[in-house]
Amino acid sequence: FLRDHLGEASSWVGQLLPTVGSFDPQAQVELAWTAAATGVEVGDDQTALTARERLAPLLDGIGDPYLRSVSQLVMAWTSGIVGDFDGAIQQASVSLEQLRGQDEPFWTALAAYTAGLVETTVGRYDDALRHLTEMRDLADRLDNPWLEAVSRVYLGTLAVVQDKPEEARAPMDEGLELSLAAHSTRSVTLCLAAFGRLAFAEGDPQRAALLAGAAE
Repeated sequence: FLRDHLGEASSWVGQLLPTVGSFDPQAQVELAWTAAATGVEVGDDQTALTARERLAPLLDGIGDPYLRSVSQLVMAWTSGIVGDFDGAIQQASVSLEQLRGQDEPFWTALAAYTAGLVETTVGRYDDALRHLTEMRDLADRLDNPWLEAVSRVYLGTLAVVQDKPEEARAPMDEGLELSLAAHSTRSVTLCLAAFGRLAFAEGDPQRAALLAGAAE
């Protein structure tokens, strides 16, 4: 997943899904979670939503606190696909609160990122700033280049949607530098799209189109 081998992961998950009924309950949760998360990342909404339907009735029976927390998080990711942003915020908030008590900084950062991203989408900018800042601080503590880059790109994007483009460039520049250093195709693509949005906000549609095309 983190090494950009999402196509392989998606293929492996697809081979396992037909046999999910033969697994024990925890393994069913783990496979449904993985299918949903991978579907979200590769843009396969149908697989993600099918996995969500499989996961939802299993949530109450999850005994492991960590698995329960990340399952709530993937429910938030898939809620966004169907436009249920209120549900996504609620699920991400539950996951975030649970993970904060587990000394699990990587997934806590992802839960904060999820909450901040959805809050940006629905215009809850103060909440988004708080959560994206929490993500950045956790990423810096972990020295994780991917998380560090993503947190800065979305802090810059938040500044753009707030009509503060002058505050966006510095975190976006940092995010691009970190993405290039990590040789992350996914992060560089995210940066290009964000810079395209910034260029459009600054009144340069030609540059915005070039950047959007590069991201595509």
